[in-house]
Amino acid sequence: MTLLLRPLATLRITIERQTRLDGLPIGGRLVGEAASCMLEGERVRATQAGPSSDWLTLHTDGTVSVDARLLLVTPSAAHLTVRYRGKGAALPATGAPVYIVPVFETDDPDLTWLNGVQAVGKGIRDDATLVYEIYELE
Repeated sequence: MTLLLRPLATLRITIERQTRLDGLPIGGRLVGEAASCMLEGERVRATQAGPSSDWLTLHTDGTVSVDARLLLVTPSAAHLTVRYRGKGAALPATGAPVYIVPVFETDDPDLTWLNGVQAVGKGIRDDATLVYEIYELE
């Protein structure tokens, strides 16, 4: 059995601020709040509609785990949520890639197909912007 990847969209997240918490039982946390989010692809487009943030767990071995929630709005004024978890070998600010598995939920009648999509993505941070290339699994 072979997995096929179909290009879905590029996700750009510009980080407004980050709060770091060290000395926690799990290691540490880095909470990033988004100033803007844009999801653009041939079949989907949406921009930030409300609070969006990512919570990174900073493991003692230097790796990171990502847990993110984005609230977006489509051009037809419908909502699209993007939730993803992921892993990185180091903090994204170091240039290390982050690998994610996004899940989508929408009330847009033209995008209901997204509700059944499982996707994967790879992101790189460039200054204050995270850029993810996201692919639909087929």
